[in-house]
Amino acid sequence: MTDSLREFYESLNQEERALAAEVATDRLGLLMRIAVNELDLDFEGVDVGTEPTGADEERSYLMRIGVVRIVKLAMQAHARFDAPTVTIRRNLTYSGAVLSLIGVAGAIEHGRRIAQSLTAKGGWIERLPDRFRIVLPAKLADLELHERELERVQKRHYRRTFAEDYETTVGAKIGDEVRSLLTDLVYPFAEHFIGYEADPTLDFYFFGPAYSDMLLAKGFDTFHFSTAFGGITFGNYQLAAIFIVSVAMKHRAYVRALLDKEPSIRIEDVLTVSVETPGFLEGMQAFINEFGEQLYGHEPVTNDTVRSIFDVLSVSRRNLSLLDRPGAPIPPLIQCSDDHVIRPLAGADSDEVMLFLLNSLQHSFPKEYDRAQQAREGVMQRAAERVILSVLPALEFRGNIKLRQADKVLTDIDLVIVDAANNRVILAQLKHQDPYGADFATMLARTDRLNRQVSDWVHKVRSWLAAVSTAELRATLRLASGSARPEVSLLILTRHYAHSLRKVVGGDATFSNWNQLVTAVARLQGRAGEATMGDLMKELKVLSTPEEEEYLPEPSSVWTVGNLRFTVEQEQA
Repeated sequence: MTDSLREFYESLNQEERALAAEVATDRLGLLMRIAVNELDLDFEGVDVGTEPTGADEERSYLMRIGVVRIVKLAMQAHARFDAPTVTIRRNLTYSGAVLSLIGVAGAIEHGRRIAQSLTAKGGWIERLPDRFRIVLPAKLADLELHERELERVQKRHYRRTFAEDYETTVGAKIGDEVRSLLTDLVYPFAEHFIGYEADPTLDFYFFGPAYSDMLLAKGFDTFHFSTAFGGITFGNYQLAAIFIVSVAMKHRAYVRALLDKEPSIRIEDVLTVSVETPGFLEGMQAFINEFGEQLYGHEPVTNDTVRSIFDVLSVSRRNLSLLDRPGAPIPPLIQCSDDHVIRPLAGADSDEVMLFLLNSLQHSFPKEYDRAQQAREGVMQRAAERVILSVLPALEFRGNIKLRQADKVLTDIDLVIVDAANNRVILAQLKHQDPYGADFATMLARTDRLNRQVSDWVHKVRSWLAAVSTAELRATLRLASGSARPEVSLLILTRHYAHSLRKVVGGDATFSNWNQLVTAVARLQGRAGEATMGDLMKELKVLSTPEEEEYLPEPSSVWTVGNLRFTVEQEQA
């Protein structure tokens, strides 16, 4: 780290100390509540047109990272708030002041993210008399672009398919009943706010789309449902996450019904709510047990276990470190007091909930989490076999083969794929992963570790292949005796992200994430029975290494935070 970069970080920390002191002057807890309200307003796009502009996207980005930081600073400033459950109508005087603080927090977090990017993407920083000058490279490759776009297309397809099937299954009659219930059960609370009654029909109705949405969330299948953390199955944590998403969906529907029913109610006063914790826990427990009993291997939750699940899926003063990193997921629940919880709609996005859950499980149960991580690649191995066999049924598979050199284990092969008819063998390394969301520092750390591990594995496998005799190769890979030396290729298959591997993988090696594998297999479905492993590898190569795309040019920007001023610009090509 250069002296200028170190000084820049310290300047950001100094400005945050000043911000923290200002946030700490609010002992009521009102500042944090207003900040969450503003986040939800932005998240729901209340003041945004059908096509968000670049300015809208920048504001939302700063709002997101800024509010998460405000929540952390506010909660760490006081052991408890004097009025944590106060509910007020949106007032521009109060909101304007809080939005200003959010802007400061967002600019500080943005500065940290820019500083982190200098290490990964190049560029440089210098200290000038009046400011820090940050210069980014002329070209910035967006290696993630194709993975993001493929994931977006797949999710859109699955959601559309589910919506069509769900409406057909549920039927128009149930839909009419739901709309009627929403209108009948919602009412103005204290004249300006929202209240509503519960109904099992609504619980059933919103379970479907919430469950479907969570199935598509990154990380939902990270562990087998029976894997336990703190004595509680991962399946029950998943059901609790689905409950949070379904409650948010239902709340949005109630908000729409109330606005239609009482036009004088303002949406900005009813989006974000806080509820009593005991009632929320009762609802979560009933949901987990009612819908869980339909699932194989479900273990009912008790009062104690549902409280433990709630603590994992919420942020409190005990686990504020979950909010440390710029870009940390928005918490789905905020324990604003011992007996009340805020439910941010922005935190009830399925990807956010799942990422927060995984981070929190790792924070709360680090040893159990590490053990579970080590065991899950076997599940990925079996899943890969099933997917590939759907179009290439003649293939054979071997698992967990050790390569030896000079009587020592050199490395291992997670999966050997044998195409005997074409005398071809694929040696595969599997990398199950946790998603990193918008956390740039975590992305850098994990992709760097992935690159190093894969580079080392590829080097060792190639070294073994160059030195081994045909007979020893056949014996190690358990191939038919007397067969000719096969054509051997390498495959690195990851669960979520593989984009960084284009820097270290080439030649006889191909890389792919899970979405790319599924897409490649789907492309071969029409040729089932005729396609070969070589065809699959070609499809994977096309999907994983398309033409490299670059970020759009970064416009020059000036940032002022208290006494700190920094500029960001991009070198001219």
